[in-house]
Amino acid sequence: MIFGISLLAAIVAFGVFWNAKKRYSKSESTFALIGFALALVIALFQCFTIVPAGSVGIIDFLGNVNENTLKSGVSPVNPFANVVKFSIKTLEIKENMSIPSKEGLTVGLEISVLYHLNPDKAASIYKTVGENYAEIILQPQFRSAVRGVTAKYEAKAL
Repeated sequence: MIFGISLLAAIVAFGVFWNAKKRYSKSESTFALIGFALALVIALFQCFTIVPAGSVGIIDFLGNVNENTLKSGVSPVNPFANVVKFSIKTLEIKENMSIPSKEGLTVGLEISVLYHLNPDKAASIYKTVGENYAEIILQPQFRSAVRGVTAKYEAKAL
Protein backbone atom coordinates (compact mmCIF):
# COMPACT_ATOMS: atom_id res chain seq x y z
CA MET A 1 0.00 0.00 0.00
CA ILE A 2 2.74 2.43 0.96
CA PHE A 3 4.63 1.41 -2.18
CA GLY A 4 1.69 2.32 -4.43
CA ILE A 5 1.07 5.62 -2.68
CA SER A 6 4.73 6.61 -2.83
CA LEU A 7 4.93 5.72 -6.54
CA LEU A 8 1.84 7.80 -7.22
CA ALA A 9 3.34 10.68 -5.23
CA ALA A 10 6.59 10.35 -7.21
CA ILE A 11 4.71 10.56 -10.50
CA VAL A 12 2.73 13.60 -9.36
CA ALA A 13 5.86 15.31 -8.01
CA PHE A 14 7.72 14.63 -11.26
CA GLY A 15 4.82 16.10 -13.25
CA VAL A 16 4.80 19.19 -11.04
CA PHE A 17 8.58 19.47 -11.39
CA TRP A 18 8.40 19.18 -15.17
CA ASN A 19 5.68 21.85 -15.44
CA ALA A 20 7.22 24.10 -12.79
CA LYS A 21 10.52 24.05 -14.62
CA LYS A 22 8.84 25.57 -17.66
CA ARG A 23 6.39 27.98 -16.02
CA TYR A 24 7.56 28.93 -12.54
CA SER A 25 10.65 29.96 -10.64
CA LYS A 26 13.57 27.74 -9.78
CA SER A 27 12.56 27.41 -6.09
CA GLU A 28 9.18 25.86 -6.98
CA SER A 29 10.76 23.37 -9.35
CA THR A 30 13.39 22.50 -6.70
CA PHE A 31 10.62 21.83 -4.17
CA ALA A 32 8.89 19.50 -6.63
CA LEU A 33 12.19 17.72 -7.35
CA ILE A 34 12.77 17.15 -3.62
CA GLY A 35 9.23 15.73 -3.31
CA PHE A 36 9.89 13.43 -6.28
CA ALA A 37 13.16 12.19 -4.79
CA LEU A 38 11.59 11.62 -1.37
CA ALA A 39 8.66 9.65 -2.80
CA LEU A 40 11.05 7.58 -4.92
CA VAL A 41 13.22 6.76 -1.88
CA ILE A 42 10.16 5.70 0.11
CA ALA A 43 9.05 3.45 -2.77
CA LEU A 44 12.54 1.95 -2.97
CA PHE A 45 12.62 1.15 0.76
CA GLN A 46 9.34 -0.77 0.40
CA CYS A 47 11.19 -3.26 -1.84
CA PHE A 48 13.25 -4.49 1.12
CA THR A 49 12.40 -6.00 4.49
CA ILE A 50 14.46 -6.43 7.64
CA VAL A 51 14.16 -9.71 9.51
CA PRO A 52 15.58 -9.33 13.05
CA ALA A 53 18.11 -11.76 14.52
CA GLY A 54 16.44 -14.85 15.95
CA SER A 55 13.57 -14.67 13.48
CA VAL A 56 12.60 -15.88 10.03
CA GLY A 57 10.35 -14.16 7.52
CA ILE A 58 7.56 -15.85 5.59
CA ILE A 59 6.40 -14.22 2.36
CA ASP A 60 2.62 -14.21 1.90
CA PHE A 61 1.66 -12.77 -1.49
CA LEU A 62 -2.07 -12.69 -2.17
CA GLY A 63 -2.63 -15.83 -0.07
CA ASN A 64 0.22 -17.75 -1.70
CA VAL A 65 2.80 -18.64 0.96
CA ASN A 66 6.37 -19.11 -0.25
CA GLU A 67 7.99 -22.25 1.22
CA ASN A 68 11.42 -20.57 1.34
CA THR A 69 11.85 -18.54 4.51
CA LEU A 70 13.84 -15.32 4.75
CA LYS A 71 16.86 -15.48 7.04
CA SER A 72 17.71 -12.66 9.44
CA GLY A 73 19.02 -9.50 7.80
CA VAL A 74 17.93 -7.33 4.88
CA SER A 75 16.14 -9.14 2.04
CA PRO A 76 14.56 -7.91 -1.21
CA VAL A 77 10.83 -8.64 -1.44
CA ASN A 78 7.88 -7.84 -3.64
CA PRO A 79 6.56 -4.53 -2.26
CA PHE A 80 2.98 -5.82 -2.43
CA ALA A 81 3.76 -9.00 -0.45
CA ASN A 82 3.18 -9.35 3.28
CA VAL A 83 6.18 -10.59 5.28
CA VAL A 84 5.21 -12.38 8.51
CA LYS A 85 8.02 -12.71 11.05
CA PHE A 86 8.28 -15.77 13.31
CA SER A 87 10.65 -16.03 16.28
CA ILE A 88 12.95 -19.05 16.22
CA LYS A 89 14.39 -18.25 19.64
CA THR A 90 13.93 -20.66 22.53
CA LEU A 91 10.75 -19.69 24.38
CA GLU A 92 9.15 -20.93 27.59
CA ILE A 93 5.60 -21.82 28.51
CA LYS A 94 4.88 -21.70 32.27
CA GLU A 95 1.77 -23.21 33.79
CA ASN A 96 0.39 -23.26 37.32
CA MET A 97 -1.99 -26.19 37.41
CA SER A 98 -4.22 -27.95 39.93
CA ILE A 99 -4.28 -31.55 38.78
CA PRO A 100 -5.82 -34.71 40.26
CA SER A 101 -3.37 -37.42 41.30
CA LYS A 102 -3.82 -41.20 41.11
CA GLU A 103 -5.88 -41.31 44.31
CA GLY A 104 -8.02 -38.31 43.27
CA LEU A 105 -6.35 -35.64 45.43
CA THR A 106 -5.78 -32.25 43.83
CA VAL A 107 -2.12 -31.31 43.55
CA GLY A 108 -0.85 -27.83 42.68
CA LEU A 109 2.07 -27.88 40.25
CA GLU A 110 4.22 -25.24 38.61
CA ILE A 111 5.51 -26.61 35.32
CA SER A 112 7.37 -25.14 32.37
CA VAL A 113 8.49 -26.33 28.97
CA LEU A 114 11.07 -24.86 26.58
CA TYR A 115 10.46 -24.92 22.84
CA HIS A 116 11.57 -23.31 19.60
CA LEU A 117 10.26 -23.26 16.04
CA ASN A 118 12.20 -25.19 13.41
CA PRO A 119 13.03 -22.52 10.76
CA ASP A 120 12.52 -25.03 7.93
CA LYS A 121 8.95 -25.74 9.08
CA ALA A 122 7.91 -22.11 9.69
CA ALA A 123 6.08 -21.69 6.36
CA SER A 124 4.20 -24.95 6.86
CA ILE A 125 3.17 -23.93 10.40
CA TYR A 126 2.00 -20.54 9.12
CA LYS A 127 -0.11 -22.17 6.39
CA THR A 128 -1.70 -24.84 8.55
CA VAL A 129 -1.95 -23.24 12.01
CA GLY A 130 -1.21 -19.51 11.82
CA GLU A 131 0.85 -17.04 13.79
CA ASN A 132 -0.30 -18.07 17.28
CA TYR A 133 0.75 -21.72 16.99
CA ALA A 134 1.90 -21.86 20.63
CA GLU A 135 -1.61 -21.12 21.94
CA ILE A 136 -3.34 -23.39 19.43
CA ILE A 137 -1.09 -26.47 19.48
CA LEU A 138 1.59 -26.36 22.18
CA GLN A 139 -0.32 -25.24 25.27
CA PRO A 140 -3.22 -27.72 24.93
CA GLN A 141 -0.83 -30.60 24.20
CA PHE A 142 1.38 -29.56 27.13
CA ARG A 143 -1.59 -29.47 29.54
CA SER A 144 -2.89 -32.79 28.28
CA ALA A 145 0.51 -34.46 28.70
CA VAL A 146 0.87 -33.12 32.26
CA ARG A 147 -2.59 -34.37 33.23
CA GLY A 148 -1.85 -37.77 31.70
CA VAL A 149 1.44 -38.14 33.57
CA THR A 150 0.22 -36.92 36.98
CA ALA A 151 -2.80 -39.25 36.89
CA LYS A 152 -0.37 -42.19 37.07
CA TYR A 153 1.30 -41.05 40.33
CA GLU A 154 0.17 -40.68 43.92
CA ALA A 155 0.17 -37.20 45.48
CA LYS A 156 3.13 -37.95 47.80
CA ALA A 157 5.27 -38.97 44.78
CA LEU A 158 4.66 -35.66 43.04
